[in-house]
Amino acid sequence: MTEQTLKNYFDSKVSVETLAIDLKDSQVQTGHDTTSVHVTPIADDEEYKVTRQHLIKLCNDTLAGHLTTTNLNTIAFAIITSDFFSWEKNSKNSEIIETVIYDWDNPDIGYPLTTDNLKFWKIYLETGEYKLNPDQLKRKK
Repeated sequence: MTEQTLKNYFDSKVSVETLAIDLKDSQVQTGHDTTSVHVTPIADDEEYKVTRQHLIKLCNDTLAGHLTTTNLNTIAFAIITSDFFSWEKNSKNSEIIETVIYDWDNPDIGYPLTTDNLKFWKIYLETGEYKLNPDQLKRKK
């Protein structure tokens, strides 16, 4: 995937279908429990602020079947590791954004990326009310 396409998607300059095509084959299984993610960074000195609205847009497009949960996982990883993407810090918004992005990036040790959980994350992004059930957290065996 390319950070430029994700930015263009957030700015409504490309369709979700274009984003999905760009995400194709971005994750490659490299071992039994390892995955390699390829992200092409933007060569830009400015930062792009990811907002709750951007994440709601991703939720909506995933719930509508335009993006897969693997796509969502790739996007979360790309945002976390990016020098270009960031979000406001030290506010209620930052806590919500960080929680959702890190949840999406870590489904193997946290909440699974399911339709029901996406609905809960969307509610959290819209209202600030975190409804995911801690009993659903994956446990190490």
